[in-house]
Amino acid sequence: MRVEIRPMNLRGKVMKKAERDALAPACGKLKIFENRIHTLGRTVRVAQVLSTTGDTEFELLPELLDAEVIWLDGALIRIRGTEVIDGTAFGQTWDIKAL
Repeated sequence: MRVEIRPMNLRGKVMKKAERDALAPACGKLKIFENRIHTLGRTVRVAQVLSTTGDTEFELLPELLDAEVIWLDGALIRIRGTEVIDGTAFGQTWDIKAL
């Protein structure tokens, strides 16, 4: 699914709406799936947003672990989970608009 994503947090701290709106959204392909994460010793639900330009896919944002859909209304979706940056886990929520 092609989407536009705006993260709501920066390294675990909530950004104000004006700060979120000032950042360019990540536009790509949203994938949600289960994956075994050996470092966690369990299977987790993962959300990824991948580049849709060029021949190679790459992540545009850190993936969300234990991703869950909080709400869905038409083309708008909110997903929350945990992102790992430089070995540290942070809470993250994505505001998503289906394109």
